[in-house]
Amino acid sequence: MSQNTNTDIITIDVPHVEVWGTREEVAALGKRIKAMLPGGEKLTPEQAMAMAQYAVITDANPFRGDFYGMVDRRGNFTFVEGYKLLVRWAKRICGYTERYVPLSAAEKRQMGLRDEDIAYRCHILRDDQKDTLREFIQMGATFAEAYDIVTTQAVGVVTREDRVTRDGKPIDPPKGWTWDQVAQKRALKNALNLSHGAPSPRELAAESWKVGDTETRPEDWQDAPPEIARDPELAARYAALQAHTRQVLAENDRRSPEERAEQFQKNVSLLRGDDGIETDFIEEDRDRFYRQVRQGIPYFTTNADIDLALSDMKLRYDPENEEFLFDQLARYAGYVADMSNHG
Repeated sequence: MSQNTNTDIITIDVPHVEVWGTREEVAALGKRIKAMLPGGEKLTPEQAMAMAQYAVITDANPFRGDFYGMVDRRGNFTFVEGYKLLVRWAKRICGYTERYVPLSAAEKRQMGLRDEDIAYRCHILRDDQKDTLREFIQMGATFAEAYDIVTTQAVGVVTREDRVTRDGKPIDPPKGWTWDQVAQKRALKNALNLSHGAPSPRELAAESWKVGDTETRPEDWQDAPPEIARDPELAARYAALQAHTRQVLAENDRRSPEERAEQFQKNVSLLRGDDGIETDFIEEDRDRFYRQVRQGIPYFTTNADIDLALSDMKLRYDPENEEFLFDQLARYAGYVADMSNHG
């Protein structure tokens, strides 16, 4: 059993902006952060610039809440890595289950903590250790004994100083959280760093740009509409869609005309529906939508052009998804036009 009670937040001194990229580039990123991040409107221009600077230094994704800035008790603006980034990285290495147990008063005293401090122990059972757990039980150990041996454990603490100002005024926990949950997540981060090995900054930065198995780029996030950008989950889905579309278009560009025609034939059943049968309702909707596409996007002159584009992007017509499809078709037409101009 291993334990870790470190609860310190690492403060990173950000070098002057001029050292990392051009000031204009960092300033532009700072404005996007202030406009797009949840709570970004509360950042001062200098704080937004500092977050942009940190993103440039670490190559991390600033649009996902994987790291955030906060003002500490001394009034310094510091950066803290969000726990979700560490969780995604750890699960990519090995799945796990977690369990939290509050420390008793005796355990707190043994660790030098006070009764008013909030402390939890996090148990991490990796998926690749479950067979070992069963083996210990088969050898005669109780489940509790085997679990205590096999799991990695660490403690997370929220002290009284975290919750009360120097003049005795209570401090609210982060929005949507309780102080108990903060202590649990601190314990989780400590435990994962032990059970999976602390990731390098480069590993965390690379993970921050992945949505599932999709590799995204900064431009996939920066073009998101404001109402999407302020929701990290929606922003991630939007970025993944943009990345997927870009990858499909790039793949299509590498095909010969013959290969594209062959792929189109393979995807006819997908475009028409799995059973190959179209209802009058769907057909009428499709005809109306195709007319709108031809009128709104000059690149498309026939229904076959639209079918081919949807096929290339591995998409199919859906009357409930017309706005998205129109946007993707417009991007497709723009991409083809750009490639033609550079050809």
